[in-house]
Amino acid sequence: MNDRLRRCCLGVLFFTVALYATDPVLEITQPKQQAVVHDEALVTIVVAPQHEGVKSVILTTDTNNTVTLKMHSGQSHYCHTFQLHLGDNNISIAAIRDKKVMKAFTRQIFVTSKVDKAYRYAPKKYEKSFFHTDAQEKVCSHCHDMRVNEIPGVAFEDVSKSNCFGCHKEINFKKYAHAPSINWLCTSCHNGKTGSFNKADANVTKFSVPDPIAPVCLKCHEKKKKLWKGKRFHHEPADSGRCNKCHNPHASNNFNYLRKPAWELCTGCHKDKIDGGHVVKTFGRKMHPTHKVKDPSRKGKELSCVSCHNPHVSNAPFMLQSDSLMSLCSRCHKK
Repeated sequence: MNDRLRRCCLGVLFFTVALYATDPVLEITQPKQQAVVHDEALVTIVVAPQHEGVKSVILTTDTNNTVTLKMHSGQSHYCHTFQLHLGDNNISIAAIRDKKVMKAFTRQIFVTSKVDKAYRYAPKKYEKSFFHTDAQEKVCSHCHDMRVNEIPGVAFEDVSKSNCFGCHKEINFKKYAHAPSINWLCTSCHNGKTGSFNKADANVTKFSVPDPIAPVCLKCHEKKKKLWKGKRFHHEPADSGRCNKCHNPHASNNFNYLRKPAWELCTGCHKDKIDGGHVVKTFGRKMHPTHKVKDPSRKGKELSCVSCHNPHVSNAPFMLQSDSLMSLCSRCHKK
C-alpha cells in the first residue's frame, strides 16, 4: 500500500471515529449516571439507538453478566433488567455495528442496604433515581402495558397476567414470599404516598411507599398493633415504624421475611455481640453462646438473639422474651 493510499485510509478511519464520537449513536434513557438503587437491586437498562448503523447493544455488568439486545426495525427502545450487588456497580453499554464497537458508555450505580451499614448510604456523587415517572412510562408504553391492572384485594389467578410481573418477577423468587407481593397486589403498599421520612419524594413517582411503612403494614397486621401498644419497651426499628428495616416486604429466603438470618441481622447493628459470647456465663465460666448451636426452646431452629430477646416489644428490660431471668432460662434449661 503506497503512502498516499495509507493516508487516505487513515483519514477515513479518523473521520469515522470522530463522527461516532460526536454523533449520539445511542441514548441511555435509564438509569441516569451515578444513580442510587434501594433494596431489591433490580435495575432496568433502557436504550434507544440514534444511528441507523447500530445493529445490537451489549450490556455487561462488573460481574460479567452479559446480555445482547438485537435491534429491530420499527422499535425505538430496548430494555433489560439486571439484579446487581450491594455497593458500587459498573455497567458497560456498547453500541455494535458489524461486530465492532461504534461507541461505548458506562453507568455507575450504587445499591444501598437497610441492614448493611457499609452500604446504608451512597457516596455524595450518587443521586436518587426513580424509574416510574410519567415521562419514563410514556417511553415504555410503546412495548409494555404500564397501566395498573390489579383489583384491590383480589389476587391474580395467573400472576403472570399482572402488568408488573414481567419486569419485577425476580423479587418473589425466594423461599418465603409475603402475601401481597406473591399475589402481585403491588399497590397495597406502593400507594404513591410518602411519610415523614421521605417527604422529598412526594409526587415524584406514583409507586412510592410511605416511610415509615408501619401504618401500611398494620392495616393487615392489626393484632400486632394491639399487642404492642401496652408494652413498656420498644425496639427502635419497630418503634419508629420501619418494619422494612428488618423484614423484606416482598420475599426472603429467611423465615418471617427477614432480610438476613436473625443472628446476622441483629449483629449488623449490635456489632459488640459478634464474638458469639454474651452476658451470662455458664458454670464452666464460658460465655453463653448466641448462635451455631441448637435452640432447645424452638424445635428445629438454631439459637439466635430472638431466642432470648423480643425484636419488637417487651415488658422486660433488654427486650427479654420473659419477665424474669429464671423463667427465661427455664425455657431451655428444664432441670
